[in-house]
Amino acid sequence: MNNTIPNQTVIPSVRNLKHLDLALKSPSPFILLSEAHIGNLQLLTKRCHAVNKKVLVHLDLIGGLSKDQIGLKMLRDLYKIDGVISPNANLLKRIKDLGLISIQRLFLLDSRSLESGLKAMEERHLDALELLPGPFSLYVIEKVRKATSLPLLAGGFISEDRMVKKLFEGGIKGITTSEKHLWKTK
Repeated sequence: MNNTIPNQTVIPSVRNLKHLDLALKSPSPFILLSEAHIGNLQLLTKRCHAVNKKVLVHLDLIGGLSKDQIGLKMLRDLYKIDGVISPNANLLKRIKDLGLISIQRLFLLDSRSLESGLKAMEERHLDALELLPGPFSLYVIEKVRKATSLPLLAGGFISEDRMVKKLFEGGIKGITTSEKHLWKTK
């Protein structure tokens, strides 16, 4: 399995572990474990890998993990995750140096946050850029496209099929969502 995000991919964001089984049945090659902690991450990763799903984690939401070099290496070597989503560009550089998928999460608060976020990622070798909130990404996609050729994801406030369709038609390659009805299981 490669690290590429296929076009029009809905990546399940599992915020409640009782929904993991449903996420594992989705057509997405990725699962975002949004509420994992060091006590269950290894088992969750094994379950995902058993059905050929790559595991992404949000670094700031993993309970009990230090974000120093040892903690990051543990994510790769002990917990066997495949990639990280984070707003922290410096951490993502270290993640990329470890050979993991690195996706920068960029919050679209105002024009300044967009500009500073795009500038921060200029020197990084990222795998994708996730824009939040998702529906607002359509208003800035042209500006983002001028700054990067990275695959674009959208997340946050995506709860309807028509929004998913609109995002894909607007040039977003994939979305992350905890809305189970959008995961479209096989």
